[in-house]
Parts: sequence; structure tokens; C-alpha cells
Amino acid sequence: MTLEMSDFNSISLCPESAVLGGQSAGKSSVLESIVGLDFLPRNEGLCTRRPLELRLTHLHEVTKPWAIFSEEIPGKKFFNMSEVKDQIIALTEKVAGANRGIVDKPIVLNVYSHTCPDLTLIDLPGITKIRLRDSDQPENIEQITRSMCHRYMSDPRTIILVVVPANADMTTSDGL
Repeated sequence: MTLEMSDFNSISLCPESAVLGGQSAGKSSVLESIVGLDFLPRNEGLCTRRPLELRLTHLHEVTKPWAIFSEEIPGKKFFNMSEVKDQIIALTEKVAGANRGIVDKPIVLNVYSHTCPDLTLIDLPGITKIRLRDSDQPENIEQITRSMCHRYMSDPRTIILVVVPANADMTTSDGL
């Protein structure tokens, strides 16, 4: 199934869509496809360690996209998407630490582009079942990540998008 920009603009009355799934399921890649920009950190293993609330605004004229971290770096516009990626990493490490910790304190990123729909998307950390050795993750990391996902899912107006890798058995997906 191919999604077009008009498909998303027609559901723009929905307040948000939360993206759920296990670690390295491809959640950030799916979001980048919807937004139409390459700006999210991607890596092997644990990458999204704080919820990322993407508040997208569709620009009707073709212009260079920009982004603003409205709560943590207010007033500064980022036109270089590589800098946006670097700032997401820096803001994550500032709060969650550099040793793979996961924290339920969202980063709010406003993105303005002609390639994206008017929509709020939330990139959630993957559901983590086992604490990574020699990391800042507590023993109850599964409960923390599930609780974080549940908090976003509990709003009845939120559309839940579950991402499952193509080579995985959907019936065993943590997101479902």
C-alpha cells in the first residue's frame, strides 16, 4: 500500500499518531518516509531513547525545510537536517546519558516542510525486554518502556501505528 500526502492531510484532525514496536523494528525509518526528510538518528541497536514528538506543518510553497526544538532550544531555526539529527542525539544524551539510558521525557521538534503533512507523530523508544549490560538502564526497563508506550496509547484520539520488521512473526510483536 502506498500512502500519499493527501491521505495524511485528510486525517489531520487527529491529534497524534504514536509509533510502537520493538527495538530496531524500523520505526524511525517509517517516520522519515512519512515526513519526507532524512533527519532522525538511525543505528544498529538502541537509537530512540527519549520519545520524540514531531509536530509537522505542511508548507504550501516549495521552500527549504526547517525545524525548531521549541522547548529545549527555543527560537533557533535549523535548516540543515544533519544538524537536527545531531541535536536530537545531543538532547537525548543530555537527559538520558551517553550510556544507553531510556528516559520518558519527550523531545518536541516542530518541522516545517512542503514534503510533510499537517500531523503530530511520536517516535517512541522500542519496547525493551532485557536491560543492556553495562548500561544506565534499570532492571525494570521493560516495565518503563511499556508504561511509556501505554501513556501515549491511552488517548482514544491517538492513532497507533505498530511497526513490525518484515522478517518477524507478527503474532509475536511487542507492539501488538
